[in-house]
Amino acid sequence: MIWIFCILFLISSHQKDPYYNKQGRPSTYGINAYIKNNEESLIREYEYRIDTLYDVYIYSDNLDQISDGDLGEFYIPDYITITNQEKFIAYEFKQLSKFKQKTISYNERTVKGVIFHELTHAYFYQILITMKNNNQYISPEYSNLRMVPISNFSADFIEEGICEFVNYYLNEGNSVGNIPIPDNVKDLLDENNKVNNLYGYSSIFLKDFLYKNGIKRGIEILVANKPPTYEEILNPELFYKRLK
Repeated sequence: MIWIFCILFLISSHQKDPYYNKQGRPSTYGINAYIKNNEESLIREYEYRIDTLYDVYIYSDNLDQISDGDLGEFYIPDYITITNQEKFIAYEFKQLSKFKQKTISYNERTVKGVIFHELTHAYFYQILITMKNNNQYISPEYSNLRMVPISNFSADFIEEGICEFVNYYLNEGNSVGNIPIPDNVKDLLDENNKVNNLYGYSSIFLKDFLYKNGIKRGIEILVANKPPTYEEILNPELFYKRLK
């Protein structure tokens, strides 16, 4: 009986874990299952750490077929889709070794981290709706109230920066202090630097402001003012001096 048990153990130990691909990263099957099984608990965790969310739903799908390589999308008014393509380094940041947590590159993402990022888009939209219903002024550049948003780099810079700040605030990524800061407008708008500038530098730009004012109040202040100009993005003190 012992040798039969040993054989069965060896066979089972070599069976592929369906939650991971051959590279040891989240598989399509695993991503679908993770989101389905953890949707409610992830939303509750976000609400506990940040604020209440209203009627947000999380799904998974192959975003390569409908977007330009994005890992997640928020669709107005209430649902989020996370790609189930095998592009994530782990399900959660805490699953990585301490060494990997310190050395992870900016483009390496966790499933949970992308979910928190997209939940923040939903939260941002929620605040805009609340402000609108309370007849509070919102600078028209923040176009999320439109069913067909109009791209605006400076408004996107602020919104994506908030989402990235929350991601690190919730411990789903490492420090962004090593992100190169653009020196001029050409560098700022360079498509080759888009990820670093729009998602990395933006969170550095907003970090102190959001720690000082809090996330909810910070968003309210930001959207009540015109987004930063290119000059203000490159010189943050100019932007913060003019905020109401």
